[in-house]
Amino acid sequence: MSIVFGWNHFKIKSIDPYTAGLSQNVQPGYLIEVRQRYFHLFWIPFFSLGKKWALRKDGQLYEMPEPYKYVLQERKDLAAKTPWYTYAGPLILAFVGLCYYISEKVDDYKYERSAARNYAAAYADNVLLFRKPTLDDYYIFDPVNGYSDKYARVTGLDKNTLQLSLITSNAYATYPSEIAKLFVDPDSKMETITISRGDSAKLICPDYDERLDFDGIRLPGEQSKFRLDRIIRMDGPIITDGGFARFDQNSMQVEIKNEGLAGELISVEKMEGELAWKSKDTLPFAVRPNKEFMLIGAGDYKKPFKVKLTFMTNEGKQITYLMTGSNGERNFQRL
Repeated sequence: MSIVFGWNHFKIKSIDPYTAGLSQNVQPGYLIEVRQRYFHLFWIPFFSLGKKWALRKDGQLYEMPEPYKYVLQERKDLAAKTPWYTYAGPLILAFVGLCYYISEKVDDYKYERSAARNYAAAYADNVLLFRKPTLDDYYIFDPVNGYSDKYARVTGLDKNTLQLSLITSNAYATYPSEIAKLFVDPDSKMETITISRGDSAKLICPDYDERLDFDGIRLPGEQSKFRLDRIIRMDGPIITDGGFARFDQNSMQVEIKNEGLAGELISVEKMEGELAWKSKDTLPFAVRPNKEFMLIGAGDYKKPFKVKLTFMTNEGKQITYLMTGSNGERNFQRL
């Protein structure tokens, strides 16, 4: 691809020779033109290269004789300003840059608002689980200064305290089911710690804007302080968006992932919307940890929908999730 650049000129002013005082010296039928010279890139003017005088007759341009040039240059009233569009290129670039900057700022603002809403929802969930703990709860602690998360599991509780089994050895897990495996791994080193049930304000920051300055608590054997990132109630399947979806004219297929423990999907029940939902496999069927399964919705997927998914854990407990969405988007909420 070649870059087209160079220089050119255009008329910015026409002057009658009589007005310029040259009627006795110029042949009839001529007009005097002030022309703007400019550099262009891709034929877009970028900057001025000065002005020139020219004569026009019968649609043709001719060089201005030097004696005439001298007379015209002395006439300040005939001077012409450089048009703004001579610098159209830099102005276009500046406009595009400004639009990009504004777009980035708008995207940042939307992202921050979305992040703040998600943080508020996560804070509410964490506080609720902290105040009503069970032995199925796993805690993820985020270091105030550092990169390695710490994992703990509730192993005892009474009215005033929580007893946690804290993994002190280096450990990393991506999914909740992987966190659960850490606590049965013979290579994991653990220590028991006790936390007051009234210490939620020390563990969980309520304000999104202050989260990075939140002090947290010191865990045994750690130099950095830690904040509570989230509490996971691992008493069965944990359902999230699997990431894949396929849309046809009158149907959609949705991939759903189980990030929690094993269980069975026992029912798929439409709550709202026009989509008729069914599982790709015959119900009930097993949902395995860190594995996906497919649901099929027949109908107009662009309209809002709600569908209830009921799972049975290996211990015989029922867990229900609500999948909501429209126009192909999905959200999951445990009921």
